[in-house]
Amino acid sequence: MSIFRWLARRRAFIQLIEREATTLVEREGGAGFYTARELARRARDRGDLDTAKLWWRVSRRVAAMTGIQTGLAQMGRPESEW
Repeated sequence: MSIFRWLARRRAFIQLIEREATTLVEREGGAGFYTARELARRARDRGDLDTAKLWWRVSRRVAAMTGIQTGLAQMGRPESEW
């Protein structure tokens, strides 16, 4: 595979992530992060690692777009610390 083909595929993948993340944010706001995580988990559970990777990356992009800090549980913390 040539480097140009690889770059084109990577660019297309990144554009897909951006489109899916934007759609989730427009429809669900920050809750889109959890939707994408659930889709990634379901894909992983059925052995579809490529799809799981896509939705994991979408969840990270949604988090960046909405200001969600991943890895920090909100339960048990006051809302002022979210």
